[in-house]
Amino acid sequence: METERAKAADILVVDDNPANLTAIEAALGDLSGRVVRAQSGSDALRLLLERDFALILLDVMMPSLDGFETARLIRARKRSSYTPIVFMTAYGRDDADVLAAYELGAVDFLFKPLRPEVLRAKAAVFVELQARNAEIEQQAALIREHERREHERSLQAEREHWEAEALRRQMEHLARADRYKDRFLAVLSHELRNPLSSIVAGLEILRAKVAPADAQVDSTMRRTRDILERQAKHLTRLVDDLLDIARLSSGKIHLRREDLLVSDLIEQAVHTSQPMIEERSQTLAVQLPPQPIKLSGDPIRLVQVIANLLNNASRYTQAAGTITLACTPQKDGVEISVSDNGRGIAKDFLPHVFEAFSQEAEQAGAGLGVGLSVVRQLVSLHQGTVAAHSDGPGLGAKFVVWLPLAPSDEQHATNTLRDSVPAPSNGQGQRPLSVVLIDDSEDVRELMAELLRGWGHRVEVAPDGESGSELVLRSKPDVAFVDIGLPKLDGYGVAALLRSHRELKMRLVAMTGFGQESDKRRALDAGFDVHLVKPASIEALRAALTFEERDVRSPI
Repeated sequence: METERAKAADILVVDDNPANLTAIEAALGDLSGRVVRAQSGSDALRLLLERDFALILLDVMMPSLDGFETARLIRARKRSSYTPIVFMTAYGRDDADVLAAYELGAVDFLFKPLRPEVLRAKAAVFVELQARNAEIEQQAALIREHERREHERSLQAEREHWEAEALRRQMEHLARADRYKDRFLAVLSHELRNPLSSIVAGLEILRAKVAPADAQVDSTMRRTRDILERQAKHLTRLVDDLLDIARLSSGKIHLRREDLLVSDLIEQAVHTSQPMIEERSQTLAVQLPPQPIKLSGDPIRLVQVIANLLNNASRYTQAAGTITLACTPQKDGVEISVSDNGRGIAKDFLPHVFEAFSQEAEQAGAGLGVGLSVVRQLVSLHQGTVAAHSDGPGLGAKFVVWLPLAPSDEQHATNTLRDSVPAPSNGQGQRPLSVVLIDDSEDVRELMAELLRGWGHRVEVAPDGESGSELVLRSKPDVAFVDIGLPKLDGYGVAALLRSHRELKMRLVAMTGFGQESDKRRALDAGFDVHLVKPASIEALRAALTFEERDVRSPI
């Protein structure tokens, strides 16, 4: 095909004078096409039967068959009917000859002696044009071949189309169901936070009333209070896991990295999971290397990873069983493993152990089946890996997390984004504050108010945004706790209204079931000083009252 294209870009020069042919060939020598010589019209017609040319340079005055007659015969042949012809003559300009040339389809009329640069420029245009036409023809041939093949496959393609359409509809249905699931989980976890807030506040009131040293309090009542506190914490963790699954699925969890010591992460995780382990009379062994190991990551999320693995091990290990938490330095990372001598995992279930809501049939009811899925996704966000190992049912299990080490020479600018977390205030010595509590849940209002009054503060309550704003403007409190999802006027509107009164010098605390970074930013932009996620921990509430900043992602 390339040879044919090169031939098609050749130039046919027709002149009865050999000297002219030589001169023209020399002038066109640097063009990409080859110059083919013919000394008569008959020779030219014979060559045109064999091949195509990009351009014909045709002398007008030739014996036997002149240029005009040769041009008529060229045009009469279908193959050469559109080949560009440039006439050449050594005689004076005759308008009649020029007109006759153009009537025969000439593209130009040149007078001898020819200027080499002009001739070369004009010929180059047609050589390039012919090369482009050859490429177009080649592409057209390919297209025709493609169309032929497509036609042969038309029936198969139609079947594939219907199959693909059915698959697309199925994928859309699954994607829609997945979005509905994430939305449902987010709404469910949000709706569960209001009753949890009431439970947490009520338990704190009971803790104040049922003091351990009070001999008049029945031991059963103390045990009941302790059980309720543990179950409230467990329920809060489940709600947090549900919300984390929805956030991770939609990519809405953003890490706040800082340089960390692995020993600190393990200490916090053990502290979080210790009550559950002690309740089941299990033994926890912690193995740490002598040298400190530094990571770069989100401390809250990494503690959550380790605590989830410890809770999972405790849940699936019998009473009085053994759990081992080990940390092993690696060449370019650190390995954190949690192993137990509990129920173990069946071989066929191991590949599915990190999938959301997946549980073995015999373990159904032991949890929601989301904790390990959260672990895998949080570890992945830290560029780490997690794997599960078990020799089978009854032979225990081991979960191994690998995380990369922190770069020794890199300072993370995100450190400045972390709020310092002071030790929780015990509330002793704090002056009584005037507090307004605005929440549309009667239970939350009643128990939160009782809790705050028990701490020595003066509390007034309101059930909606409008009456709450009027109460704040009238009483001018030190602190106002404002629910975001209020009727009539929501929490953002309340904040905007109150901040418009510049004479008010008070602390605005937002309370909501939504705890994404965007929710926090929106609350702070609206004028709130603190953003608390329901159910807020007692430490977070005390910190809000003492004008301290707290990380509101910590569970109760």
